[in-house]
Amino acid sequence: MKICFVRNDKMGDMILTLPVVQGLIEVNKHYKIDIVCSKKNQEICKNYKSINKIYLLQNKFYQILRTILKLRNENYDYIFTFSPGILSILLSIFSKSKTKSLLIFKSRYKNNYKSKFFDRILGKIFFNYHIIIDRQLRYLQNMPIHQTEIMMELVTKNGLNLNNSSEIKRLIEFGKIELRSEKLCLIHLSSKWINKYFSEENFISLLDNLKNLEINIVMTTDGTSKNVFYKIFKKYKIINNDEFENLNSINNILILDQLNFDNWTSIINSSTYVITPECGCTHIASLSETKLCVIYDSDNVPDMIANEYAPWKKKYTKLLSNNQNLVKELISFID
Repeated sequence: MKICFVRNDKMGDMILTLPVVQGLIEVNKHYKIDIVCSKKNQEICKNYKSINKIYLLQNKFYQILRTILKLRNENYDYIFTFSPGILSILLSIFSKSKTKSLLIFKSRYKNNYKSKFFDRILGKIFFNYHIIIDRQLRYLQNMPIHQTEIMMELVTKNGLNLNNSSEIKRLIEFGKIELRSEKLCLIHLSSKWINKYFSEENFISLLDNLKNLEINIVMTTDGTSKNVFYKIFKKYKIINNDEFENLNSINNILILDQLNFDNWTSIINSSTYVITPECGCTHIASLSETKLCVIYDSDNVPDMIANEYAPWKKKYTKLLSNNQNLVKELISFID
């Protein structure tokens, strides 16, 4: 049986897809499952050994055409389009798969008949199965809206059986680094920290309080960090990716700036605690044994987002950005 998943979006989306892949393979080890991925989530696929083939989808026309031709040559039994967007849909339409399935998510912010209208038309014409997810309605009716559960729902609608209880932390094993420190707290410096409720001064206060707990602290960065953390980058020592390779102890607060994927995942996997706004770091940490705290944007339907993108089968602490006692609760999380 040859199956293809189209998942050409973000890293967290791919991580939440892995239990679906694993669930199918655990039922039938002879399934061969290929993935169409994006540059953003390619590294996740490379580290997950149960994937048969990986197709990187890039944006140039000739690269898209080449991917379509490769998919057509595979003659899949099933192809599942889990990612939104016309490009993902076209990949499935032009494949020679015997059975095509499409997942359509209506807007979580607007509730009108026009939402994903074109996608729904294509779903009816070209796909054997499609599910339209009205997230607002499902949420109000306490129905499942978690990404992994919805993908599993579409797979089982095709008549395929899968194990829906695989723990995501067992799916990928990232590296670890040997550090001469007992407890390590990693804080991810996403720009999502800074908003009308929480300033950079609040963040510095958090770091000062954490220092009193006799733990070591590292801060990892992304492309947004330097846009908002001006004082942080001036105040603390910065370790770049090359310097990280020779890091063998942490006895102060460090900024680990723009680490490559392997180094970033290894420091997350080596941490006792991870504190992060809801982003890709959330889902990387869900693959480890670390104690995880996720901060959700209180102005962006936080309960719905948490229900959709919660780490799969991992206990974690959920906090909101407008929490007036956020620093105090983060200290309590570490204690």
